[in-house]
Amino acid sequence: MRLTWRGLWLLLLPAPLMAGGAWIPGLQWAAAGLFVMGVTSLVESSALGAAAATIAAIVKRRLTAHVMEETLRKSLGVSCMFMWVILAAMCFSAVFDGLGAVNAIESLLIERWDLSPWTVIIMMQVSYLFMGTFLDDTAMLVIVAPLYVPLVIGLGFNPVWYGVLYTITCQVAYMTPPFGYNLFLMRAMAPPEISLADIYRSIIPFVLVMIVALVLVMVFPQIAMWLPNKVYGN
Repeated sequence: MRLTWRGLWLLLLPAPLMAGGAWIPGLQWAAAGLFVMGVTSLVESSALGAAAATIAAIVKRRLTAHVMEETLRKSLGVSCMFMWVILAAMCFSAVFDGLGAVNAIESLLIERWDLSPWTVIIMMQVSYLFMGTFLDDTAMLVIVAPLYVPLVIGLGFNPVWYGVLYTITCQVAYMTPPFGYNLFLMRAMAPPEISLADIYRSIIPFVLVMIVALVLVMVFPQIAMWLPNKVYGN
């Protein structure tokens, strides 16, 4: 509660920016600045950002009953969706733990197949690339997180570092055919003379750059861990 009141007090700091018309920097500071400074937690920063946006809407006289109803409806829809996703993941994880699937797979990969931990990590990333061609990141997370996360921890890797690897790999999967989500988004926004085959060819350099970034984060974990260490400490 101390942090919350402290955050509410510091929320007044971007007021000069908002008063001068710089609403976007002020809202960004209220939502992310306090979190980076270590003043508030992630949930508290979200609440402060929403409060700042509400104040901005009131001052600009855009907070109508219709806007409030639509905001509440969309917020409730997104919150309920994630609650069901988390519930499904917890149930799935409980079943996997109860069956001993994590220990069985770890024993299969490490002891019977004699694979190194890095080989297992690479196999996981390849599976993400395959699943990402026809699944979104939320579906992949629900399916493989109960299996992969305990395995990553058991192999001695940092779960935060692996979360960054997962994010990068999902972005690569979103740009790979045949069912990459970003490809169809680009096709919808492109001029009529641009075909889907043209888009497939155009993503090759971007995929290569993302793969290079993925390899760099794997070889140099401090790239992914610098910001978490800066915010939370070692």
